[in-house]
Amino acid sequence: MATKNDERIIELKKIIEKKREELNNMHSRFSPKTNCILQLDGETYNLNVSTQNLAYLLVKINALIKSAESLNMSAEEVTISGFSLADWFDDIKSKKDSIDYRDKKRELATIENKLNSLLSSDKQTELQIDNLELLLNS
Repeated sequence: MATKNDERIIELKKIIEKKREELNNMHSRFSPKTNCILQLDGETYNLNVSTQNLAYLLVKINALIKSAESLNMSAEEVTISGFSLADWFDDIKSKKDSIDYRDKKRELATIENKLNSLLSSDKQTELQIDNLELLLNS
C-alpha cells in the first residue's frame, strides 16, 4: 500500500526525470579546438586539468573579444597562445558546460538514490514489478 510519502517521492522522481531530459540538451563532451594550454597575463592555464578558473577565463576572454570588436577587429584575427580568441572562448565554454553537465548528472543521481531509499518496501516492489513488466512487453 502506497503511503502519502511514497506519492510525494514519485512526484519528485518525475521532476528528476524532467531535469534529466533537460540535461540531454547540454554539451556533455569536451572536444577542444585549441591545444588547451592558455597563457594569459603571465599565467598558464591547462583546460584539461583546470576547473577552478573557468568562469574567470570566460569573462576575461569575452572582455578581450568585446575590446577587439570595439577596435573593429574580429575575435578570429586576435590570437593568444597561437589560437584565436573565438576558439579559446568556445573551448573554455565547452569545458565549463561538460563539467556542469557531469555535476548536475551526479547531483540528480544522488537525489534519486536518496528518494529510492525512502520509498516503502511495498512501493519499491511495485516499481520493480512495473519495470519488469515494461521489459517483457517491449
